[in-house]
Amino acid sequence: MTRPLPLLVAFLVGGCSDYEVQNLLREDLFRQAEDPPADVLFVVDDSASMTEEQANLGANFAAFVELLGDTTADYRIGVTTTDPAGGGVLRGPVITPEADDVVAAFQAQVAVGTAGSRDEQGLAMGGLALRADVNPDFRRDDSVAHVVFVSDEDDHSPSEVQAYVTAYTDADATAHALVGDEPEGCQSGSSAADAGGRYLEIARTTGGLAESICAEDYGVVLEGIGLAVSGWDPSFPLSELPAPESITVWVDGVEIPERDLDGWTWSIGDNAIVFSGRAIPRPGMSVRVTYQRGA
Repeated sequence: MTRPLPLLVAFLVGGCSDYEVQNLLREDLFRQAEDPPADVLFVVDDSASMTEEQANLGANFAAFVELLGDTTADYRIGVTTTDPAGGGVLRGPVITPEADDVVAAFQAQVAVGTAGSRDEQGLAMGGLALRADVNPDFRRDDSVAHVVFVSDEDDHSPSEVQAYVTAYTDADATAHALVGDEPEGCQSGSSAADAGGRYLEIARTTGGLAESICAEDYGVVLEGIGLAVSGWDPSFPLSELPAPESITVWVDGVEIPERDLDGWTWSIGDNAIVFSGRAIPRPGMSVRVTYQRGA
């Protein structure tokens, strides 16, 4: 996604002594980008061990839709499987915001069953599903794509991962992985998964998100993907290292509190203001951050 570019305005208080120079008031200005058209493809493992995971994905999908419902995102959603016999063909009609019930439509499609091949080829099937000759009504010329792999086993597609990285990058697609943890997989309750190394590699390489398929709640990763789809950026990098206690943040002229939920925090590692929940600026909103430069 396009990151807003900071504009820096520095104000000197009083004269130009060394003390005052060290205590410049900094003001960084940003504007949240507009929503880009986005086509979202879920590639779901339909092998025999996936009953619980498919149900969990469907049950948590409302988090994804609720976030997008607060945006003006122009999105499409499609579902295919990892079974090579399916050839990447979508399981039903493309889901759009105009659907009577987006969540119900997704839940019906994501219940892909467990009769699919144990030779899961998610990377290959995802690539096929993005092609106009396979699904002519899905991809749009002006859209970005997000491909979400959901599997409790690693990918067995015939080519090396780098070949799929190239294909997905050429298709302007970001990969996300809801798979088993490296290096040994994971287990939780009735769910167990092998490590999804190939899926995790393409997610890392294309800048996507990754989450354990053994997590009890998929809401966190679905919300994260929703942010990526909407084009909202929750993180705004500062131009200087601040004195943390001096930071004040406004969105469209309204001061936003510093707090973990529905507020902002300062990420020391990224030197960025990071918004959460309902405090994340909507497209077109201005963000103003003032602070004293740190020592």
